[in-house]
Amino acid sequence: MPTARIIDLAAKSQEITENELPVALLYFGERVPVRDWQELFFIAVKCLYTEFPETINSLCSTDPTRTLFLRTNTIDMIRPKKIASIIYLETDRSPKQILKAIKFILTRADVRSVQMRIEVCEPLYPESYFAKPTVKVLDVPPPKRPRTPKPVLHLNQTIEEMLATLDAMEPYAPKSAPVVLPHATAYGRAEPQVYGNLFFMLEGERHGPFENEKTRYVALMQCLAELYPYEILKEAGRHINSMHRLTLMKGASYLYFREPVELPNNLFLDKDFPDRVLVENERYYLARCGLYFENVMFGA
Repeated sequence: MPTARIIDLAAKSQEITENELPVALLYFGERVPVRDWQELFFIAVKCLYTEFPETINSLCSTDPTRTLFLRTNTIDMIRPKKIASIIYLETDRSPKQILKAIKFILTRADVRSVQMRIEVCEPLYPESYFAKPTVKVLDVPPPKRPRTPKPVLHLNQTIEEMLATLDAMEPYAPKSAPVVLPHATAYGRAEPQVYGNLFFMLEGERHGPFENEKTRYVALMQCLAELYPYEILKEAGRHINSMHRLTLMKGASYLYFREPVELPNNLFLDKDFPDRVLVENERYYLARCGLYFENVMFGA
């Protein structure tokens, strides 16, 4: 297993190797997992903005010819990320440039009490390990596999059965394609997009269809936050799902979310989860509101 090491951003020098990748951002003892250097850069600067907004604002540039990483517009920016209402961060930077930029913000803020560190490690396999072989391989047809019945998802299944079925359905996931309706071509209208049987019903009102499980999950949580505000507010910062991550936070805590969505009452929802975990989250919040998953979710 690769061994991880900690880079202290308060130190004078932060030396890294070309193969090292970030694992997490350690901010005042809290460990925030990250996927790459760009995500780490975005989360670190967003955390620093909550502590030193004046310093971040002073570093912003309105001149597109300058090469600063903070601007008030996205002109000529390659991979901008929104930090505040009119502040954007250029995340298209190398690891050494990212460390230098974070250190530059801390220096301009003139603080020494910020505990911000980065956990890095080398990958278990180098990139050359996944390179395609150069040796010519004979064209041998693969052996035929026996046909197996495709798993089917039923709303009357238990949560364990539904999660297992969703895992088994991943290899059979079809590519999304529009469905042609007869009346559309008869009247010369544009063919509408039909997304399947993702619906739900609350307070006698039917919502849907939805493009995928993620859009349905966001719409359901917005309805629950409006119809059951007291029950949903009580769950902010409490629910940890099978991926050991929080799904609902209040106020500025959404800075740690990967894909935050704003709900009523200053609540923020993280929608960056696979479908099997979204079903688990839906069951949890419906139960907290006194509703049953089977009575709310249904097919077309």
